[in-house]
Amino acid sequence: MKAFLEWSIDRLTQAGVDSPRMEAEVLLAGALGFGREEIYRRPERILNEDEKSVSRDFVGRRVRQEPVAHILGYREFWSLDFKITPDVLIPRPETETLIETLLKLQAKFNAEASTGQVRRLLDIGTGSGIIAVVAAREITDCRVTATDLSPDALVVARENADTHDVSDQINFIQGDLFAEVPETLYDFIVSNPPYIETKRLPDLMPDVRNFEPTAALDGGVDGLDFYRRIISKASDYLKEGGGLVFEIGETQAEAVSRLLCAEDKYETVNVTKDYSGYDRVVSARKRTNG
Repeated sequence: MKAFLEWSIDRLTQAGVDSPRMEAEVLLAGALGFGREEIYRRPERILNEDEKSVSRDFVGRRVRQEPVAHILGYREFWSLDFKITPDVLIPRPETETLIETLLKLQAKFNAEASTGQVRRLLDIGTGSGIIAVVAAREITDCRVTATDLSPDALVVARENADTHDVSDQINFIQGDLFAEVPETLYDFIVSNPPYIETKRLPDLMPDVRNFEPTAALDGGVDGLDFYRRIISKASDYLKEGGGLVFEIGETQAEAVSRLLCAEDKYETVNVTKDYSGYDRVVSARKRTNG
């Protein structure tokens, strides 16, 4: 197994993969069906022909720039494994900053109002369902409505909800943003919308540009199309004092904050940095009357 690992590292290094040893370990462990640590516990283990075939296939696909999450069929997020297909955006660790911001807002809600209330959350553009699933697990008595324009993405999201035992808490709806959302008021609206400027799409890394859905990446000419559309309608669906939470591109905090302030329907606009020190989340609350 050690010799095969070294061969994999060499192939990935030649292909220009950024972290060849780590990815070789992940791919080999995935092909063999055990954890990465097992590679070093049993370096003398001899792979059978079937194992070699699957492992070579995995490495070859990565050499051709296919994302590891597509090769393995899953990606870890919030210490949970989520099914991933080419129909959905691959979860990034930066999105955990959105979850953390949401949970802090929830704690403030509990401090301001009586606890024990059912919390209603709307996830716009749910994709693989990671935000909806984690929110349903982490927020007590949370009922989630999760929308996506793509029926194929919703198939993946529903499967992830089933896997993590929260399908009874989430109502998945196919539709464009708010188009099919029930007329009710939510405590929170969250979204990680497409935010890449259209002109920048050709410059993305090949494993993003060639394998992830363009519709989940393309935010229009200035990357702000979906923020404008969501901000203009969100107040109609939020309770007074309700929270609106966006993931953003690292240079978009000022622009998204301006959009929120221009509506004059929101207050307490905050920017939160991710663990790399980049602006990653903009949040606000619906202005209260009186």
